[in-house]
Amino acid sequence: MHSSVWTLFLGIAVACWSSPSSAATIKSFPGKDRRVVVVQISGQIAEGDADIFIREVRQANAAGKVVVGVELNSAGGKLLDGARLAGAIKVGKMSTTVAQGAVCASACFLAFAAGDPKFVGYGGLIGVHKASDKGGRETSASGQATQLMARFAKDLGVPSKIIARMVSTPATEISWLDPQELHSMGVSAAGKPIQTRLVTTDGLPIQQLPDQATSLATLAPQPRASQRSWSEFIDKTIALSADQNEGRAVLSRLCDPELKTCVMAVTYLLKDGRQGLASIVQAMDGNIARREVCESNVSNDTRDCVDWDTGAKYRDMKNAKGDWVQTIE
Repeated sequence: MHSSVWTLFLGIAVACWSSPSSAATIKSFPGKDRRVVVVQISGQIAEGDADIFIREVRQANAAGKVVVGVELNSAGGKLLDGARLAGAIKVGKMSTTVAQGAVCASACFLAFAAGDPKFVGYGGLIGVHKASDKGGRETSASGQATQLMARFAKDLGVPSKIIARMVSTPATEISWLDPQELHSMGVSAAGKPIQTRLVTTDGLPIQQLPDQATSLATLAPQPRASQRSWSEFIDKTIALSADQNEGRAVLSRLCDPELKTCVMAVTYLLKDGRQGLASIVQAMDGNIARREVCESNVSNDTRDCVDWDTGAKYRDMKNAKGDWVQTIE
């Protein structure tokens, strides 16, 4: 890693990257061998989290143990600390893992890319986008941070195609990496695959959503559906969205500092042309607060939703300002 790039990167990154400031949860767990340790990082990456991680590593070393891997589940956070985590992981020659159903996006991506080797569980999501300032805006300073982030990612061995997606995706959106892109990074699959039927579009294998369901009755599963069935469902909806949009799924990410949550969603079309939406609401501690499936009316000013886990139904309606307001049935 070039020291000049690193120095410039740190200087600009201090003023950039939009995310809530709630710290991630960082815990150490014993590995299969009692002499090794795995560190788990969950939730938004905040200022000082890299120092906490480094302290965990030093404490393990002082106890005669070696940190061999890092498990990640984070929608992003402070760019500076994400980069420092990446540096520590690379120097320590640690593996990185995003487990089944977990998420690693934005600043978390740098930490993941630094791993050697790297693993992703089936249903795990890895995403990239541009940097932004503290208010979530794209400014000249955040533009410089994005370019330096790209150079930093290149030093970590990230392929140019993925870097191109990083620097072209707005900070308010997110690009999820497909299996071929992950493979190009040297990422290996972890866990058991979800069995789904595959079709091919433009030479790329995608998972098919049978019949492009027309209502929530067929889209939404029964209450208390398993994590595995949600992973299968979200994979299929992302694939369907990509198939409907020239190979690029319509994905979005929005973090609310006041509510301390991030929402990640995929939008797709139902068979009758109405809009469908599948989303995950993730709390700052990395836990999933809600998983839901919605369908809009023809004018897209009302949508009916189902909570994936509880089966609760509710309706969202747009107010005069264009904001969605929820009403419980």
